[in-house]
Amino acid sequence: MQAAAASSQTQPQRGNPQGIRARATDHAVRRYAERRLGVWVDGTDDGAALTTLRARGVDVGAIRRRLSIAGGLGVANGASAVIADGLKLVLADGAVVTVLAPKLRIDRGPAGPTSPVPPRRRTVLDRDYPGHD
Repeated sequence: MQAAAASSQTQPQRGNPQGIRARATDHAVRRYAERRLGVWVDGTDDGAALTTLRARGVDVGAIRRRLSIAGGLGVANGASAVIADGLKLVLADGAVVTVLAPKLRIDRGPAGPTSPVPPRRRTVLDRDYPGHD
């Protein structure tokens, strides 16, 4: 199974026959680790966050490759974003600049109590055309 996955990463994609890759920024790698892998790092410096991720055993290079390949599909087709692994990869100037979590769709019920539709008012047509209902 891993051999098939590894070979699919090296072969050109159908929508990207030239094999164009996007550059994956440190910020995008950090956000992918947070939002996909659930590994949170404190602080605002992305470089320091990647060092912490490596110390925790996260394969930063594999994340960067994954983002580069998925983002390359968008770059090759002129997109501003790509959906990969259930996340939105935002692209700018040939680079994956951040990774956004999926939007939560809240199924909103009625705002208040529901009531049946009131009966319609009778009109002049009811008088002129009896039994037309």
